[in-house]
Amino acid sequence: MFSPSLLLAYSSLFLPTLCSPTPNKTGLVVQTTSGEIHGFINQTTPQVRQFLGVPYAEPPIGNFRFAAPETKSKGPPIKATTFPPSCMQLDSNSSSIYTNVVPQFLINGGQSEDCLYVSIWTPATPTNQSLPVFVYIPGGGFTTGGQDSLYKIPDQWVQKTQSHIAVVMNYRVNVFGFPNAKAITEHRNPGLLDQRKAVEWVHENIASFNGDPDRMTLWGQSAGGASVDSYGYAYPDEPIVKGLIIDSGSAYLLGSTDAPQTNFSSLAEMVGCKDLAPEAEIGCMRNVSANAIENALSAYMSSGATPKLAFTPFPDNVTAFSNPADRAERGLVAKLVGTSLVIA
Repeated sequence: MFSPSLLLAYSSLFLPTLCSPTPNKTGLVVQTTSGEIHGFINQTTPQVRQFLGVPYAEPPIGNFRFAAPETKSKGPPIKATTFPPSCMQLDSNSSSIYTNVVPQFLINGGQSEDCLYVSIWTPATPTNQSLPVFVYIPGGGFTTGGQDSLYKIPDQWVQKTQSHIAVVMNYRVNVFGFPNAKAITEHRNPGLLDQRKAVEWVHENIASFNGDPDRMTLWGQSAGGASVDSYGYAYPDEPIVKGLIIDSGSAYLLGSTDAPQTNFSSLAEMVGCKDLAPEAEIGCMRNVSANAIENALSAYMSSGATPKLAFTPFPDNVTAFSNPADRAERGLVAKLVGTSLVIA
């Protein structure tokens, strides 16, 4: 369905938007279920309309922390000209291959719990025929990552091809996306549910950006690739998308080492929510500031202390699976017509 050369071009053409917006032009005001969206065109990629930081779900704050995403209600007009903050994630000053060799994978800008946004790049001149859509899930080991990093900004790609639309999402990571708290008995992987909510939002709204909701492809790299693979098992009867691109990831790699569900309680103790029953514990954690939680976890992980506290997808057999091979043999996977692409 898609050539390998196109996929390899992806990494080299996702370059940053560096110039300020140019004056308003046709097609930059779009009506969506989230409200009226005001995009922009800049001088770096004058043939691309950009809509940055469009909310696809309500902010996952307060009682929505550690919970499934809520559908975004329609609000006032949105000025979509800057990237949204990345979701709360591990912060480390230690040297790594990313800091020394491939810094374009690192996120820019700030972090916030209010992070459930997509950004959209579409040709500036609408065509008579709606365009296919790539929806991209960033990687980061489920502990870091987001759309505001050089590797994931596709304006140059869309500028060159003028034949598709690109959408990149944020989703909750680390403890905010994969808490595995004892009080949570359903919706155990909010971060994976964020991804589904983003796909649903794009499907419902992409026609307003000249996209074809019936020609959407879900694509992810690393943890994003594992998410895409798992997505096919999670929604075998209603995948919404017509294609999956799995880049350096696999559903077979998903699995938490926290079977006793003690990591959340250990972190809760660090921020003053000690020795509480499960419901009281999660209630207490919802009242602790997001920065305090993330700072405590980052400090612990950077200290080299053991045991390590990992917050990654838990195999609930709803959104992440302990038995993908068995599910595949039984046909419990999305059946998509075309060529499957798995990039190691």
